[in-house]
Amino acid sequence: MTDAVIEKKEKTTLSASQVSDFLISNPNFFQEYEYLLADLILPHTAGTATSLVERQARVLRDRNSELRHRLGDLIAVARDNDHLFKLTKKLGLSLLEADSLEETARVLHHSLRNDFKVDCANIILFDQAELKSTTLITQLSSEAAKNVLGKLVRFDRISCSALRLNELQYLFPQYDQEAGSAAIIPLRYKKDLGLLVVGNFDPQHFCPDMETTFISYIGEVASRCIAQHL
Repeated sequence: MTDAVIEKKEKTTLSASQVSDFLISNPNFFQEYEYLLADLILPHTAGTATSLVERQARVLRDRNSELRHRLGDLIAVARDNDHLFKLTKKLGLSLLEADSLEETARVLHHSLRNDFKVDCANIILFDQAELKSTTLITQLSSEAAKNVLGKLVRFDRISCSALRLNELQYLFPQYDQEAGSAAIIPLRYKKDLGLLVVGNFDPQHFCPDMETTFISYIGEVASRCIAQHL
């Protein structure tokens, strides 16, 4: 075989992707060249032969099943988001009706524990020397908090993370737990006010890549309501 013939043969050899692209672009190809179906080899997973129609039907069934699962997942997410929206709206309206700092804190704690089912929550206000820490509000020095919590104290975004033991005890001193995670939500309105901390005793529950749209909104509303009582 000459080099020219070999080169010509290589040029005319089609790759699998080229054949695939051609068949996708020409879905009626086998209707015009039906005799080619007799030469196709389509082994069945059980080892027996299967027709092209049977194989196509099985592929379509599998694809439809996958699409149904995806649709089910989307519906579940939409249902969860609708539920969270209703709870967030309820909390926001209740905060607007609170007429004192103590009542604002009570509303937040009640909703987070009973509606959102968090394991623990704390409202931390920075540098409010005239305030005494209670079971609802903790008064701390902002510098002391930054020394203990480090980069977890941020006012430009929410921090979601597993907590070290000293961080857990600092944020939730009323709970005797050795492991947990938290969403640390900045409280800020015109100035840095403090933190709204929502915790879970599962170290993996709050993680850096989780969705924070609803808790971010709660933080914004809570910040404005708290600021007007300081």
